[in-house]
Amino acid sequence: MRHDTWAYIGRTASQLLFLGLTVWIGSQMIRGVSGATIEKYCPFGGVETLIPWLNKTGTICALSTTNISILAGVLIITLLFKRVFCSHICPVGAVSEWIAVLRRRLPFKTGRVPRQYHRPLTWLKYPLLAAIIYFTVRTQELIFRELDPYYVLFTLGTAHGISDGLIGIGAFSLWIIMTLLLLGFVVPLLFCKYLCPLAACLAPVSRLGLVRISRNEETCTSCGECDAACEWGVSVSDVKTVTSVECSNCQDCIRACSEPGTLTLQMGRAKS
Repeated sequence: MRHDTWAYIGRTASQLLFLGLTVWIGSQMIRGVSGATIEKYCPFGGVETLIPWLNKTGTICALSTTNISILAGVLIITLLFKRVFCSHICPVGAVSEWIAVLRRRLPFKTGRVPRQYHRPLTWLKYPLLAAIIYFTVRTQELIFRELDPYYVLFTLGTAHGISDGLIGIGAFSLWIIMTLLLLGFVVPLLFCKYLCPLAACLAPVSRLGLVRISRNEETCTSCGECDAACEWGVSVSDVKTVTSVECSNCQDCIRACSEPGTLTLQMGRAKS
């Protein structure tokens, strides 16, 4: 069995593991089990409460130093392996990716955002991140909670702050999130690529990621199979080493390449 096949199996197993854990904790939270909250394990919670913690005013709402520790761990992983958190661990990323996989099997034609619009749209997540941090710190409340796919989706809109489930404000939040995810049938990974504030935090660190996908120019036929396989919109065939902050090292491009050994994971930049 090829190495990239084993890598795919391992990634799928990782996605199922973390998704399963999130669903289980979310179900405990819905049932009202004391101390059960998926917010406790969210790295973005570390982003939201970091400034108040540094200012020694305490952590915000249900967040704690555990969120900050998880955030630090995710940043270290990103520094080593780029944004593998997005493709191997994040439960929202897993759901979004599986929607994209199903999309490719649909009988009707769907497409991607044209390249000239894709790049500007990837910048939307940065002002969104700034706004969330500013208003969260100012109000000392988790203002993003009602529109957080991680929180709303895995509590079915029934957790504290967005009560009433499929009716009331919980319904408003839940239907927005479901619509956003379903739009992934038209634009793959729409939230992950253009709106995710955690992705905005990881992107600058991902630029420094040590393990990257490298392309052997001597064996590459410039067929474009790798570009077509990349749902993140990275132009793999145009570079010798993929340094794009959008790359999650999912290795879909490696599996799609018909020339064995042309695309590989390497430490650092490819040799000239």
